[in-house]
Amino acid sequence: MAVQRTSLITLGLCEIQVGAAGANGKMPLEMTKIGKTYKDTCKMAQDASDVTEHFEEGKAAPEVRKKARKMPKLTFSIMDANVDDLVNYVGGEKVETTKWGYDGNEVVANKAIKVITEQGLDFEIPNGDIEAVINADMSAKGIFLVDFTVTPLAVSAGKALRGVPKS
Repeated sequence: MAVQRTSLITLGLCEIQVGAAGANGKMPLEMTKIGKTYKDTCKMAQDASDVTEHFEEGKAAPEVRKKARKMPKLTFSIMDANVDDLVNYVGGEKVETTKWGYDGNEVVANKAIKVITEQGLDFEIPNGDIEAVINADMSAKGIFLVDFTVTPLAVSAGKALRGVPKS
């Protein structure tokens, strides 16, 4: 007897939340909206595996094919970055309590990230490495953005990336 498949269509973004990273695999109880996600920038994509093939001399088909899978990465941009956001995600420090100072060698702490969708699966990253970079178009039609790339890192229990169906 065939198992009936449940249809689950995931689409739309409500918000992205951030909290303290959990290397233990647990999502934090308290999370806050990361900022205003710029329209049409939130994507999750997985690069193709690194493949090693071994061939017998003179043969076109491989005898063995070994794949090293890659972790999907989350990318998005925020458009309302303030001084605290720049310090927390790009790096740097507050200077004179209201200014952002940056010299490029500051360490940015890992964070837990939750992507809340309109329907389907929400995504949890309990221990995410964030690389955030400034992407500012200072023209009359431009805007100051901070572009994020979040890579899920290993956790001691559970999985590094989880898709959670909405109830």
